[in-house]
Amino acid sequence: MRSSALLIGTLLSVPLSAQAVEWFQKSTPLTQAHQNLLNNDLASMFASLVEVWQLDHNKNIRSHLDELLLQSLTVDCGKGLDNKAFPDWISGVTLRRIDIQSPGRDAYQVLIDAKVTKAISDIKLTQWVDKPLSSDSTFTRTDRDSVTSSTQSYLKRYNLNTKLNMGLYRLDITAADKETWSSWIIFGHPQAKQTVRWASKDQWVVEKNALLNRYCPLPKLGVSLFDYEDGKYKEIWKQTYESDYPTKLEQEDLPNDRYVLAVSMTHHRWQGPIVIEQSQVISKTYDVSLDE
Repeated sequence: MRSSALLIGTLLSVPLSAQAVEWFQKSTPLTQAHQNLLNNDLASMFASLVEVWQLDHNKNIRSHLDELLLQSLTVDCGKGLDNKAFPDWISGVTLRRIDIQSPGRDAYQVLIDAKVTKAISDIKLTQWVDKPLSSDSTFTRTDRDSVTSSTQSYLKRYNLNTKLNMGLYRLDITAADKETWSSWIIFGHPQAKQTVRWASKDQWVVEKNALLNRYCPLPKLGVSLFDYEDGKYKEIWKQTYESDYPTKLEQEDLPNDRYVLAVSMTHHRWQGPIVIEQSQVISKTYDVSLDE
């Protein structure tokens, strides 16, 4: 009943244009998406949303498609959107959208972290239809120092000039032996329920913008400290908090130096077995001197 009430609210929020009336007169991927959500068939609803995004015949309904995706997350935070398990050589996939706010500059990244049991030759994320995300990307294996685990970790990093657009994307993971796995990904418009901002030169504030989804994990606050070594910044301290968020750095007895302090707020959801994260990061210089 809850999903039905939410869906009715969504429908009422859409102007009753001639096209809207047509939705109720014949079966289309969009009407099927509504019906599947009413029936709590989230996997079929997601498949219908993919079809609508592929048609892309009316840009005016994009916000409506985003609302449908958001409504589906109120059921189980996205776990039911895809009922297909990973192949036996993939144990986990995480997609992270990151917005980084530093003095005088904003930056945007997309990270794909894959846990696998055999070598990977590439990870690729493209926007429908076959539109590259960015030419500025790196692909690395991140667990080379580990000699005990049979699971390997690979990371694909895209550096973007602007925020990632909402819409339909295709994720492809290719193994060294040419075996591939692919999945459709739908990114919505980010609506962070909790954000962070600076309150002073060394303190921050966590702002609550909306009620949290009780089916999703609590947002995680991350605090990291970086030092400049050998021409690059190196993380020297990190702590993650799932509740009782601090508002200042808890690390003490730091040597006198200039550091970079980064504070992040990360929201988590799923798309079937895939973890999708949205992170906001604020950073600034942090000076430690004898005068303090």
